[in-house]
Amino acid sequence: MKILKYLLYTVVILAALIAALGFFAKKTYHIERSIDIDAPKSLVFESVSQFKNVDKWSPWNELDPNMKKTFSATDGTVGASFSWSGNEDVGAGKQTIQAIGADRVDILLNISEPFKADFPASFTLSGDDQKTKITWIIDPVLPFPINVWAMFTNIDRAMGKDYDRGLGNLKKHCEAIVHPKYRGFEVTETELPLMYYVGVRAQTDTAQIPEFYATNLPKALEAVTKAGLQPGGPPSGLFWTWQNGMSDMAAAVPTAEVKKYADDIESFPVGGGLALVINYFGPYAGTGEAHLALDDYMLEKNLVNIPPVIEAYVTDPATEPDTAKWLTKVIYFVKPKVDSTVIK
Repeated sequence: MKILKYLLYTVVILAALIAALGFFAKKTYHIERSIDIDAPKSLVFESVSQFKNVDKWSPWNELDPNMKKTFSATDGTVGASFSWSGNEDVGAGKQTIQAIGADRVDILLNISEPFKADFPASFTLSGDDQKTKITWIIDPVLPFPINVWAMFTNIDRAMGKDYDRGLGNLKKHCEAIVHPKYRGFEVTETELPLMYYVGVRAQTDTAQIPEFYATNLPKALEAVTKAGLQPGGPPSGLFWTWQNGMSDMAAAVPTAEVKKYADDIESFPVGGGLALVINYFGPYAGTGEAHLALDDYMLEKNLVNIPPVIEAYVTDPATEPDTAKWLTKVIYFVKPKVDSTVIK
């Protein structure tokens, strides 16, 4: 009986201690996370002000893919709500939009599981048509006895990791919309001026391209130097056609103007206008995938190439032994594809 009495006293003392701690323990916390996103502010705002868009990058979806979700009212407006119920990692609750401004969205989180609590939260944005800084703020109010547990926990780190992951997801989501990838490459559209190249053009076996460059790039550079000019960029390969293992190509050097050269040296005016560019890093043998990516892009955008295609070899292999760091700019000048229709 004495043992039971001591156990009872211990339980009572612990309960009193927890109650006392709960009275003095901090209940309100502030968690704040920010990230810069390479996307227009309007797109980022749309991604955080509508619950169905938030659901595309929410850090909690990966914790419970089978979470039950309910959307109500007009999404993206004051009063719209999102309710969820899931496993022990995500719990259950409801989010409701409280206010929407040009650069801010205020939301109230009503947590129902694993405990009951109300968490005011907000997104604030700043930026322009190019980049956006977004800050995600949450001010949890922890009820007793959760606030006692919080005394012995780093709340900012414990809860903040989800918000860090969420902002990372948001960044990937928005930037993927603005900068879609083709076979893993980002394609840039840009306007480039008419360019002049000096070099040697020939039908070349694709297996012999390295030898073709080794023989003719020095000739092109020597011709430019003898003409009193400076190279206008890195040594390049120009490709008019490539099929059946053969390429109609040139080993060339860009210049600022046209001059007369030796009989085996030609001058090539190239491009002028809309161009597609891929920055390819890696050994030269892998550039084919970048060309296929540009083919995919042109097909999607209804564009056609204006030959020749340019491969500009920016990195000098003699000074950089790591092939993963070799930069080749693959450039296609393009124009809209016109559907030809025969009228009888």
